[in-house]
Amino acid sequence: MKRLAFSIAALTVLHTLPAHAIDCKKASTSIERRICADKSLRQADAAMGAAYARILKASQDPEIRAMLIESQKHWLARRDLRLDQEDGAEGAEDSGEEAPKNNLLKAIQARTADLAEFSKTAAKLPRLIEIALKQRRFNAQFTGGPFAGYSADCDFLPSGSDQIYTCLGTRTYQNEDRVCSVTTDFATNALYITQTVAEVSDGKLKTIATCGDENGSSPCPDGQPSADRHWTLQPAATANANGTNTPSPKISADLGEDEDSPWLRACLTDKSYPLADPASDGSKK
Repeated sequence: MKRLAFSIAALTVLHTLPAHAIDCKKASTSIERRICADKSLRQADAAMGAAYARILKASQDPEIRAMLIESQKHWLARRDLRLDQEDGAEGAEDSGEEAPKNNLLKAIQARTADLAEFSKTAAKLPRLIEIALKQRRFNAQFTGGPFAGYSADCDFLPSGSDQIYTCLGTRTYQNEDRVCSVTTDFATNALYITQTVAEVSDGKLKTIATCGDENGSSPCPDGQPSADRHWTLQPAATANANGTNTPSPKISADLGEDEDSPWLRACLTDKSYPLADPASDGSKK
């Protein structure tokens, strides 16, 4: 299955791109020059820069500020890679002059809306910061550990005639020696979700069970009786393909709020799960 991934070039520029509005006197790339040459694009970029500056000012938390900065640089890198139609990006041919402009304008406006959104319960709290704080609170219920973290994989994905910026990836939670993760992938125009139960052994992860769409695993139990939905149990000695201890960010607003699901709580707190009942979704019967 193909995973969303940065090219080496995109990763290289990720840490050098400006995150504020474009200074048109210093526009150096083709997409920056396109934005500066068009009034509506220039105004949209300025609005995004202002929203970004406001959200940075709203948080003095170093970890959250670093998350916001990397998120914006990440978005800019993917914008330049996917939406720079003048450089021959896929879909540029025969698209007409307005289509690339409209795609870029919609993308900037959508990003601005994300940066400017506020909490529905705390009027002055930006939504992205609220998500990060909720992630912290959720993970504080468990011991955490070196394997816990969020690995966001963001890209512009096709949606009809538009390109929608979407963040998928892996959320990994740890409670003592229990490590539970859920991964969302995009391939062949479809979403795939995989859940994994693992344990730490000699500093490495060992898979206990998997379920989901990836690699032909069985669909995960959903609380309804079904012979097709069950965990695939694997020998405890089988190494998890993602079992190396690679540090991941402990917060990632790009991935949204954590899902407080029965399977996850059972996975993290009950070492017999799902071995005792591979058809269980973790709900208390």
